[in-house]
Amino acid sequence: MEVIVVLHDVSSVQRLVDMARLVYGLGLRSFVASKVYGAAATNGVPEVTKMALKLGAGFYVVPSVREAVELLRPDTVLVVSYEHGEPVDPSEAVGLFKGRTVVIFGGTDASPTREEASLGKPIYPRGAGSRLGPIAEAAIVLYPLVSRSR
Repeated sequence: MEVIVVLHDVSSVQRLVDMARLVYGLGLRSFVASKVYGAAATNGVPEVTKMALKLGAGFYVVPSVREAVELLRPDTVLVVSYEHGEPVDPSEAVGLFKGRTVVIFGGTDASPTREEASLGKPIYPRGAGSRLGPIAEAAIVLYPLVSRSR
């Protein structure tokens, strides 16, 4: 199984760098950023590129989340969206990861839109009373997956 994390619609350097640290820290090897603009594009992309090169990991930047899905051609697409996602227990979400799986997280304070959520199966960690933010969402969704494979 291969898991590729996509952070979509991000302008914050810190958010981009923190997501990269989480992805690589969990032992995942591929991270994609789509619709990167502002300070994240000018300062964050070079910093994450340097991090990925040091770790021998992959980091890719694409213009849109739709293009990321088209280029990566995954078997499964999961979109983490508080507003549009089906509540799932994180330990049970592991069963949703099949083959090459792309997991999309929104990079702004708002959840991915309905259109973005329609690119795959929209999910959200059960029990959350509001949007947690992409870094917390990624930690909750991805940790059970990587902890089982170690």
